Amino acid sequence: MKPINQSAGAARAIELPSMSRRKLLLGMGAASAAAAVAIAPDAHGAAVGQALGFSGDRAENPELIVAYQKFNDACTRLEEARNSLEWLADEWRHQWPLAPEELLHGANAQDGRGTMPAERDIVGRYLIRDTSELTKRLAPKFRRETRNTCFAICAANEERKLLERWKRSTPTGRTEKALARNRAYRIKAIRECELRIQLAEQYEAETMRLRQVSGADAARLRVKDADLLLQKAADEVSKCQACTVAGLAMKADALTVTAGALMKITKSDESPLGQIARFIESVAEVAGRASA
Repeated sequence: MKPINQSAGAARAIELPSMSRRKLLLGMGAASAAAAVAIAPDAHGAAVGQALGFSGDRAENPELIVAYQKFNDACTRLEEARNSLEWLADEWRHQWPLAPEELLHGANAQDGRGTMPAERDIVGRYLIRDTSELTKRLAPKFRRETRNTCFAICAANEERKLLERWKRSTPTGRTEKALARNRAYRIKAIRECELRIQLAEQYEAETMRLRQVSGADAARLRVKDADLLLQKAADEVSKCQACTVAGLAMKADALTVTAGALMKITKSDESPLGQIARFIESVAEVAGRASA
């Protein structure tokens, strides 16, 4: 039996789908410059504003400036929460156990298409395993073709359900030989299921203990709360009217940070969504040059 405390230090973790760090830094870095131009635009900013139909000496909407500053603060808060979570993941990486090979199920669980839980690290990121060491269940051909992957893992509660089904089952067979073979298979399946339950209980207990003592669950909750705060702050920016090019930069910046993934998907589309995405990107670029 593989020791339950085998470290996950050699495994790689991949980020969950989330807002890009570049977009976060864009929002954090642009705030002071955009606000300064909004209050006292320079000649370049005024010229661009006039080209877009704005008055060169027009002041920005104070409500938008306040909302954008809150958005910038929310960007900073989320970045700090994420940095803290990454530090925690690195600090506890060598103490986090790998799931025993007996519990590993389907490969490529990082795609998120399976129904079984995927193996993850202490902060919830997918764990990518080196398959060369997994010789109990994986065929040599699979290990050669798939060098690294994330596996789904068997949970103790699901294995208990499976065990009950096996115990209630009644082997059948057309011949005495077939009946004996099916009875032996049932006994073997029950023993294997009982072993997986034992391993899963140990693994789940240890991972739960480590999440508690490390504060990982609380750290993940802080990231979630900070992300919700950022979404709310971006929405407030979107509701404020812009009066200058710098104001447009604020609104475009908030949208590209919170809807960056959607914009990337739709940017090349020929539908109105694609047109909107390209327009927002152009506004952000033009306003960014005006604020430089």
